[in-house]
Amino acid sequence: MAVARIAAVLVLGLGLGLSACGFRPMYGSESTSAEAEALLGSVAIAPIGDDRISQVLRNDLIDRISAGRSASNPRYRLDVKLERSELGGLVQTDASITRYVVTLRGNFRLVDVATGNSVMTEAARTTAAYNVPESEYAAISAQSDAYNRASGALADEIRARVASFLETHRS
Repeated sequence: MAVARIAAVLVLGLGLGLSACGFRPMYGSESTSAEAEALLGSVAIAPIGDDRISQVLRNDLIDRISAGRSASNPRYRLDVKLERSELGGLVQTDASITRYVVTLRGNFRLVDVATGNSVMTEAARTTAAYNVPESEYAAISAQSDAYNRASGALADEIRARVASFLETHRS
């Protein structure tokens, strides 16, 4: 009984301590301030490339950064250069590859539209894997799904970094 009371007091104390220190989670709906969210809404996403995965990444970024809307009067522009690789991860005894690992790397910079100056330059990377089944259609579908998952994860990472930058560099 005494152990349960002590545990309850510790949990309550920890909760009060974290709320008093201004702790906010990095991901989630309450991860950024209202000011940073408004600034995220003023970020225009520049075209990334002309292949499918570049278009998927741009759409993912638009969804995550500006809630699916294009910035009408952008204060910033996000430029992304996408690199990708696909490596065989599991080779069978007959030399066939049955698992691949997809890596997407986004080199990105945030540009102040008014001055044309780059205010932030970073890189983010993500991976996703997929199995190669015997069915050709299933293999194509698995590959497409892996690229979509990697694109979503990369967009989440870029959004978190841009939001963190805007949060700490408010003007």
